[in-house]
Amino acid sequence: MVHRWHQKSWDQLVIARNAKHLPHAILLAGAKGTGTQAFAQALVNSLLCESPLENYHACGECKGCRVRKGDVHPDYFQIAIEANKTQILIDQIRELNDFLHMSRSYLTSRVAFINPAEALNMNAANSLLKSLEEPANNSVIVLLTAQLSTLLPTIKSRCQILHLATPSKTIALQWLSEQSIQHSPEELLEMSSGKPLYALALDNEEHFKRRNDFANDLLAVMMQQQSLTEISKKWQTASKDELLSWQIHWVQQLIKYPFNKVQAQAILQIPHVVDSAKLWQLYDQLIKLRRLAHTSLNAQLFIESMLLLWMKLSKT
Repeated sequence: MVHRWHQKSWDQLVIARNAKHLPHAILLAGAKGTGTQAFAQALVNSLLCESPLENYHACGECKGCRVRKGDVHPDYFQIAIEANKTQILIDQIRELNDFLHMSRSYLTSRVAFINPAEALNMNAANSLLKSLEEPANNSVIVLLTAQLSTLLPTIKSRCQILHLATPSKTIALQWLSEQSIQHSPEELLEMSSGKPLYALALDNEEHFKRRNDFANDLLAVMMQQQSLTEISKKWQTASKDELLSWQIHWVQQLIKYPFNKVQAQAILQIPHVVDSAKLWQLYDQLIKLRRLAHTSLNAQLFIESMLLLWMKLSKT
């Protein structure tokens, strides 16, 4: 599925394919929660389709499409972060390199999908360079990243980069309003920092409760009512990206509206315990910490690092 705000990007690919100039490596770059995953899957399905439609969307009916729906297409190879790992490792890329040079089972291209590309560790990224520099015949590598700046320049220079836009607030609100949601679209979009797919995923009470629980724990640490070690242990199995997204959003809200309601009740008290003059410094540090989310850094230590940033700004 290609969302309406990504149609121009899809049109660029249509033009390239009509001109027989589709690159062998396509790097899709866009914020998580804006439909980039759906775009990438639409592209993969299109490349594996034996009878694509006029706009190059997959037909959904040919043998290639049917096999793809069953997730057993022999000409497709996907790389993601393996269970209990934090990075994409070199052995995974070695398997990919072997795959790309195998004979095709169908008449379409051999397609590889790497997501998230920012999770490639240094050895894996260097191993991937060989396939990018010397592409196998009739093969396409699709990479998806939400952190383009963290990728090696050598990776970026060997791919055709396609930027996937975040929709405007008006378009995002319109799309959210068309969905079946429990909370107000304005509130959800504010919580997601303008990312409509992420906003939709937030529309459940479990998420609201988990978010408020973390806000309460964060405030308790700042006010020295709970120990740093105890709280970091409690949250060590949580998604690092999710925890950082919450905090970045709260800091943005505190900077913009220091005395207005913020969606996590405990955060209302933070202006009373934080040196507001240092909020921009905290924001920058949280953004930098996000770049380490896919490293092998111990989860508990990672969360302690997050909490320490807040404690350093505490007035207590």
